[in-house]
Amino acid sequence: MVIVLKLTGRLRETEPGLRPALTYLQNQPLSNPSQFSVMKMSQDDGFPENAVFVIGAGHFGARAVKLLVSVLNSPMWVVDSDERRLERLEGNSVHTFPGEGIDFITENFNRFRPSNLIVPAVPLHLASEWLKTRTPTSFLIRNREVPAEIKPLVPFTWDGRDGALLVSYANFRCPDDCPEPEGYCTVTRKSRKMPLHRLLENIQVTGYRVHILESRQLAPGVGGYRVEDLRQLYDRVRRGGRGRWLVGTACKCHGVVTAVEVEPRGDIS
Repeated sequence: MVIVLKLTGRLRETEPGLRPALTYLQNQPLSNPSQFSVMKMSQDDGFPENAVFVIGAGHFGARAVKLLVSVLNSPMWVVDSDERRLERLEGNSVHTFPGEGIDFITENFNRFRPSNLIVPAVPLHLASEWLKTRTPTSFLIRNREVPAEIKPLVPFTWDGRDGALLVSYANFRCPDDCPEPEGYCTVTRKSRKMPLHRLLENIQVTGYRVHILESRQLAPGVGGYRVEDLRQLYDRVRRGGRGRWLVGTACKCHGVVTAVEVEPRGDIS
């Protein structure tokens, strides 16, 4: 996973999962909603155990598909609200669905296998936004500003959109083909004592619990997490009841953190 930076002007991002998959421009609105709805599928059968789901088919999503088709012997589903992007994808094992990625995951969640892989390639923190769609009617999850105390605890940070905080070991553009080795940076050759996802897991901020999804590299510059990781996030937040959370997705070098608050609906003004 790589953070793509312009050190002057706008900050360009990608959410962890793909180079990474934080593909949003700071303070720039998302593209127009799709005219397509999520394609309905039979709920009778689950997806194959080795299925891969790429959420987003823009620059980073298309790159992920191209690389994964060449290295994985797995059926792949690609979801994007722009049907033109989907039409440009190639691969006999690639299935495409026009629609919003979070809607697709939410509506088909019971069809997923725990081992299925999700590659985020959309302009938002996918795990955090999906979590808000899974809340029962008795409580609500909403975003909060990430507490400032977290910034001195990590190497480099940038303010993302919708209150998200981008975090990284690098303040430069990483190569597309970085193999994400253990213990050191391929660019600076400097050692790293702890992968970023573990550093974030160990952060302690008063009043917050922490849950970090680890993005695992699937191909150079492409990463993702298991459906089981999403399920564990939801189960832990649900069992925790009312409170505040730092929800993050991170690989060894880069990540994104969102602060959320869980509140009983009766307390919402």
